[in-house]
Amino acid sequence: MRYPIHHKQLTRERILKAAAAMFRRHGYAASGVDAVMASAKLTAGAFYAHFRSKQVLLAKALDAAFRQSREDWPEELKSLRGRGWVRQFAFFYLSEGHRDAANRGCPMPSLTAEIGRSGEATRKVFEQHLRGLVDTVAQQVNATAPDRAHAISAIALSVGGLMLARTVKDRAFSNEILAACRSALTEEYAAAEG
Repeated sequence: MRYPIHHKQLTRERILKAAAAMFRRHGYAASGVDAVMASAKLTAGAFYAHFRSKQVLLAKALDAAFRQSREDWPEELKSLRGRGWVRQFAFFYLSEGHRDAANRGCPMPSLTAEIGRSGEATRKVFEQHLRGLVDTVAQQVNATAPDRAHAISAIALSVGGLMLARTVKDRAFSNEILAACRSALTEEYAAAEG
């Protein structure tokens, strides 16, 4: 049976999408190749026609996850700058919806610890996207005098806050963590402007 010319590319994209969601939801170590392929509605035997190893899949899926996560940013972020941008970003990133959608959200809260123990290619992808995010946050807050230190601080607070909020079992405590981090983030930038 002959497949359409783009069949292999479409199949690869299905695998990447499934892996990106599964790695974010369950972690890299807890997501086996068989489970990823089943999630993509493919047989495990087809995996090696697309990827040399699970580690290669992680690097590619991480790149896809970062790109998809960025595409899901609210439209309002495109038109705001300064304190308004920070406030909207904080309410989007440190939200109950983002906390509860680990399989679609930013991959950093789900995978940072595992990426630190991963291969060079995966760490390179992570660093590239983190640097891009730092540049974006710094530019959005103040395009004439980007402050990378504040951008790094804001990202660390956001990622760490979301990690903690996802980790605790008590929903009220989780919401308290999100609210405290949103408040700290917006206050930090208000103080930096004033």
